[in-house]
Amino acid sequence: MTEEELLNSPFALAQAEKSKKKARKTAAKLKPSNEVWVVNGLEFLTAETIAILTQRGQEWHDENPLGEKMYCRNDGYQFIIHSHEVQQLYNCGIRKAQDMLAAVRAVVGKDEGSYVSVKEFCKIIKEDEEDFRKALKYLDPNFSPD
Repeated sequence: MTEEELLNSPFALAQAEKSKKKARKTAAKLKPSNEVWVVNGLEFLTAETIAILTQRGQEWHDENPLGEKMYCRNDGYQFIIHSHEVQQLYNCGIRKAQDMLAAVRAVVGKDEGSYVSVKEFCKIIKEDEEDFRKALKYLDPNFSPD
């Protein structure tokens, strides 16, 4: 069975629908923030942008019906992103960084406390993945959030 056949199989499509349903349920828990802040030109956590992020989460599951492909890479790039790294890259507070990761988790349908992959983060926030991975590689490893 080729990869294309596998991704279009009834099982894969059913799994995608199941994941999309869970993502819609968790995204519905997002509430608009009292304070409006901008990420990549998008006002973050307003009623309108929650709808946009929810749509991007649904598109994620359309593109990855069986979940994210996990290739073996040994190129020094990391697979998951942490809040202190988001804080450094976006020059924001640690709480804002945690809120961003929580929003990505919610719209993708992940459980609270689950890791967010760099690929998921870049897809939802609309960042170029390769540039983002390169920026992550050059962050200060001794950085500690205040």
